[in-house]
Amino acid sequence: MKRSHGAFAALFQLGGAFALAACGGATPTPPQAGGGSSSLPSGPAESASVASERPPSPELAAGIKAFDAGNYADARKAFESATRKNPGDYDASYNLGMACEKLGDKSAAEAAYKSALATKPELEPAATELSALYLDEGRVDEALMVGRAALAKHPASGALHENLAVALASHNEQDSAIHEFEEALKAKPSEAMFQLTFAHWLNTWHARGAAPHLDAARELAKDNYGMIASVGHEYRMAGEFESCVKTFDSAIQMKDGGEVRTERALCKLGMKDEKGAIDDLQGGVAAEPSYAPAHYYLGGRLALTKHFKDAAVEYAKYLDLAPSGSLAKLAIERMKAAQDAAKTGKSAKKK
Repeated sequence: MKRSHGAFAALFQLGGAFALAACGGATPTPPQAGGGSSSLPSGPAESASVASERPPSPELAAGIKAFDAGNYADARKAFESATRKNPGDYDASYNLGMACEKLGDKSAAEAAYKSALATKPELEPAATELSALYLDEGRVDEALMVGRAALAKHPASGALHENLAVALASHNEQDSAIHEFEEALKAKPSEAMFQLTFAHWLNTWHARGAAPHLDAARELAKDNYGMIASVGHEYRMAGEFESCVKTFDSAIQMKDGGEVRTERALCKLGMKDEKGAIDDLQGGVAAEPSYAPAHYYLGGRLALTKHFKDAAVEYAKYLDLAPSGSLAKLAIERMKAAQDAAKTGKSAKKK
C-alpha cells in the first residue's frame, strides 16, 4: 500500500501526477511456513514481520488472500470476522486497518491499528501505519505522539524515524527533523523514498545539501516512473537544472506526457534554453492536451516572443481546463494583456 502524507498533499506536482508515497504501506502476505502469519511492508516501510505465535485462523488466511487479490471489501469482512472470533488477534486487527484504508475508511483503520497496539504494544508495523495515517490526515501532534512512543521500543526503525521526521518538519522543527531524517537514512540508506523526502524538506527550507540525496534517490529509483519524475522536480527546486533535465529525459523515454514535458521545460528555462523550453511545452500540449499548466506556461513563452494572439489562446485553454486552478488568476490577467497586445501590436505587459 502506498500513501501520501497529509503534509505532502501538494508535493512533486504541477498538476497532481507526482506524489510521495509515505512510510507506511504494508500489504498482507500469505502465512509463512512454520506457523504464524506475516505482513511485510512494501514500498518505503521497513520489512517488519507481523507474525503470530499461532497458526493463522481460517478467517485471517482468507482475508490475506482476498487482500492480495485486490478484493478489499471481502478482505475487510474476513478480518472483521477474525477479530470477532478472537479480539486479541493483533494480526487480524492490523490487516483490518490496511483493508479499511484501501476502502477509504480512515476512522475504522485508526480503530483497528489502535486495537492491534492495545493487544501488542510493541507491534512496530501497526505503529508505523498509525503514525502515517495521522500524517495523512494532518493530525501531526498525534503522529508525533505515536512515533515517539514506538521509537522508544524500536530505536532502529527507519520507517518510524522517517514518519517522526515528517511530523517534526510539518511543525517547523527543522533541526530535530533533520536529525530524524539522518537517523532514518542510517537505518535504511538504500530507501529511495527516505532520500527523496529528506531532499524535499531541505529544498523547502532553502537549505543546502539536497543534491546528494537526489542523486542517491535517482539511482535507487531504477525504472519507477513516479519516483524518477519526483526526483526531477526536486532537482528543479534545488536549482540543479542540468540534473533535472537529464532525469526528465529518462522519465519521458519511459512515458511521455504533459506534466513531465512541462517540468523539463521549466528546467530548460533555468538553463536559459528558451527554444528547448518552447519545444517541450508544445510537445506537452500535443502529448496531453488536457494538462492545463502546459498551456499556461506555453502562453507565457509565446507572449515573450510577441505571439500574442497564440498566447491568449493558450491562456484561454488553461482557464477552460482549470477555471479554479492555482494559476487561474494570473492566466486571466495575462490573457487580457495578450489580447490587448494582439489588438494594438504593442508588447503585453509582463506580470
